[in-house]
Amino acid sequence: MKNGIEKEYKILLSKEQFKALCSMYETLHFIKQVNTYYDTANMDIQKKHGAMRIREKENTYIFTLKMQHGADLMEHECIVPYHTAQVFEISDIKKILNMYELHGPFKKIAVCTTYRAVVADEFAELCFDINTYGNVTDYEIEYEYICEHDGLSAFHKILEPIAVTYHKNCASKIKRALDAAKR
Repeated sequence: MKNGIEKEYKILLSKEQFKALCSMYETLHFIKQVNTYYDTANMDIQKKHGAMRIREKENTYIFTLKMQHGADLMEHECIVPYHTAQVFEISDIKKILNMYELHGPFKKIAVCTTYRAVVADEFAELCFDINTYGNVTDYEIEYEYICEHDGLSAFHKILEPIAVTYHKNCASKIKRALDAAKR
């Protein structure tokens, strides 16, 4: 189980802005990933400002639990052998869920399909995401830290050529997926 604090900046762009930014990077390779989000019937994970998903990417399944921890977002992640409710019975996963007093049964609450291209350097991964939930598609850029640095300035420089200034303008993917499901 990989544990850490998630640190990222993300912004929604128009389709035109997204394409313009993509054109500045050679040979972006988009990989499909399907994020299936889970919670209890009472939405206990969301009530604790968290999210739980299983991501399918290139025939691999990755369990992720993100939970608010003070001002930070703790991320717990591991590869799992399958994508069924049995995942929540795996001992390492049960241990993490118990740590946050999260008890099933867990149910699927939303699905988001993302086509993601990643450009990495020694400081961060720049992720180009085309997200679809239901009939809604959006275009998002994420700047995910690999190590501590002035990421905000770096992200501003990345966005500068398309005349966009970073400001938080989007909810999490799970929130957007849930909102799309209500429409």
